[in-house]
Amino acid sequence: MEVEMDSLYGKNTIKNLFGNEKLVDLILDNHTVKIKSEVIKVASKKTLIEENTIHDSFYFIKEGIFVLKKGNQIVDLIGESSVIGLYDLFIGEKSSLGVMSLTSAVLVKIKKEELLAILFSIQEGAIFHINYMHSTLNSLISHRNLLGLPLKKRILKVMEKIAINFGVEDQDYYYLPKEMTTRIVANYCNCNVNTITKIFKEFVAKEFLLSTSKPYILNRKKIEGYFSISKE
Repeated sequence: MEVEMDSLYGKNTIKNLFGNEKLVDLILDNHTVKIKSEVIKVASKKTLIEENTIHDSFYFIKEGIFVLKKGNQIVDLIGESSVIGLYDLFIGEKSSLGVMSLTSAVLVKIKKEELLAILFSIQEGAIFHINYMHSTLNSLISHRNLLGLPLKKRILKVMEKIAINFGVEDQDYYYLPKEMTTRIVANYCNCNVNTITKIFKEFVAKEFLLSTSKPYILNRKKIEGYFSISKE
């Protein structure tokens, strides 16, 4: 019986078989190579990894939201089931990004050498890392594309993305986490706080945003209508 190539090598198949959650299961339930893992709690606004420094551990996020930064610029936000540090794979390699907790968090901490021992001991180990790097790159490219949009549309798209990934949504509204301050949203949108504060007032007047107070709540129907016609 012939099997279609998409079912073997399609994006969804690779993601399901070699995604972050499967990697965590493989590591924590591996009976061939025993490793020591440590569950740690991290307070909000704590620097976990400083950019351009050597770190000796990987972290799996069980709970919480983290900011990835290049210099002072936020380049990505990651949350539950994500892996921290796997983009700097090798022992002695300096971190290409800084990592800070935006909320309080719970992590599983594993030493680099122990994780590498597992990845190198199995045939599919390289696929896990390739899939991780592919997903990370796609996330960065997607956000870079958002930054190319006109400012008001960019802000709404970024806030919508934050709500979908880390907040709550229903048929009428997107609810951003309370930790998403004006400063965080402005940085992630690559604009200054004064500009975004002024635009938030315009959004309230147009009923895109319910209030300028946190937590920010977006009116789904209003912004979807705006996206469909706006060229701003």
